[in-house]
Amino acid sequence: MDIGFEILLPVESKISAINFKQPVYEWQGEKYPQGQEEASFRYFKLIKSNVPEHIIPLLPDRFRKCQWQCISIVEGVNDLMDELTTDTLSENEVLLNLLSSLTEGEKKWVVVFEPDYDRIDEVLEGNLVVAYRKIVDSLVVKKNGFVLWVEKKI
Repeated sequence: MDIGFEILLPVESKISAINFKQPVYEWQGEKYPQGQEEASFRYFKLIKSNVPEHIIPLLPDRFRKCQWQCISIVEGVNDLMDELTTDTLSENEVLLNLLSSLTEGEKKWVVVFEPDYDRIDEVLEGNLVVAYRKIVDSLVVKKNGFVLWVEKKI
């Protein structure tokens, strides 16, 4: 299944739980940066990418003014689906751990989940648990795209 799955974090966020590295090509002792920073988290492959332009207008005004970094989940969703359909009664700790590792300590963040890269059915406020449930439901129950924003009250 083709899915756009991104987490938006404020650009000043430090993601200490996941080690992003710039891939390099080495030739004759020289190193040349190749592509975007990437990381692995179990079976997920993450890359730092550009924020999808069509998402920003969907966010609340105070979120539109923020400068965001985008973490795209580019591999692993099919593995996640296999796990979810095999054992639908237990929570998927890999997905929960990924979400909490990326968003831990953040006051605001956004999850973008777009089946077929072009489907947003709702925009809503939520939290980590709501984001997790919406992703699982979209993968297992009914394909549903969403933009979920979180702003922790101080």
